[in-house]
Amino acid sequence: MNYNVVPLFPSPVIQVQVEEDTIELLDGVERFGVKSYQSEQNVDSASQRILEVYPKTKAILLNTVTSVFEQICQYKKRNYAITTSWITLSNRGEGSQLHNHKNSFWSAVYYFQEEYPEGTGGILFDNPNQDRYDFFLTKSDIEEQNVINSMTYIFEPSPGLLLMFPSFLKHQILNHNNDKQRCSLAFNIVPLGAWGENDSSYDQAWVSPSIGTWKSN
Repeated sequence: MNYNVVPLFPSPVIQVQVEEDTIELLDGVERFGVKSYQSEQNVDSASQRILEVYPKTKAILLNTVTSVFEQICQYKKRNYAITTSWITLSNRGEGSQLHNHKNSFWSAVYYFQEEYPEGTGGILFDNPNQDRYDFFLTKSDIEEQNVINSMTYIFEPSPGLLLMFPSFLKHQILNHNNDKQRCSLAFNIVPLGAWGENDSSYDQAWVSPSIGTWKSN
């Protein structure tokens, strides 16, 4: 049978391997790390913007993100900013609830540890279209899971792996089953300047004139 599957309107999770040295983030584990099961109300503001303390790593990640947007997503050249950023820690038996990120364009998770041993909690992504289905097929109905038929999809952490995804995509850290603490960096990204068109236009210069200098060409 000849066929072609067109993956219309995907909710992509983009995998990138970061080769540059970001070992300085290990310093932030004790200083700024927050438990994955904590509510955001219990996290201090310094812990929510830790990349401001590590400008070298921030520049590496922002350059990587910008390259992905231009080369893979084919967005026009523009400037972006990393807004919130935080280190998440999981001890054995810990994970997080299913959630997404608000006030953000894209989000990312970066695995900066030198190793992630067997039993390390993976990250699960939830299919955002499943609530639109009138009929529902479970795992028991599927011969082999793939990106076309999945209701959820799991990625395993590995050193230097950066995952980028639209901020509306719900995700969670699965239970961690190793005595070695699991660490990862999460951050959010927004465009700068002006975007959209007609009555759905937005220009940051309207609310902050100094930001208008970042408008795309």
